Amino acid sequence: MTDKIIDGKKVAEAIHAECLQETQKMLEETGKMPGLAVILVGDRKDSQTYVRNKKRMCVKDGIKPFDYTFPDTISEVLLIPASHPVG
Repeated sequence: MTDKIIDGKKVAEAIHAECLQETQKMLEETGKMPGLAVILVGDRKDSQTYVRNKKRMCVKDGIKPFDYTFPDTISEVLLIPASHPVG
């Protein structure tokens, strides 16, 4: 068995191109853009960076990001209904 070198950047670009094609197809067929809701509780810099990168990838792939940010003092009782907006 021989080793095979994989170009990760090239593979990632192909995956993103495929995602964008699929989301554009979905938009054409349904008139709706797929979305991803991101819920962030607190103000940790590493979590903010992670969410920012996920949102950037969503836009690149034709997915609309929805951002819900809450203080770390929010209770679970208040957070769960707030993370399920109506409409």
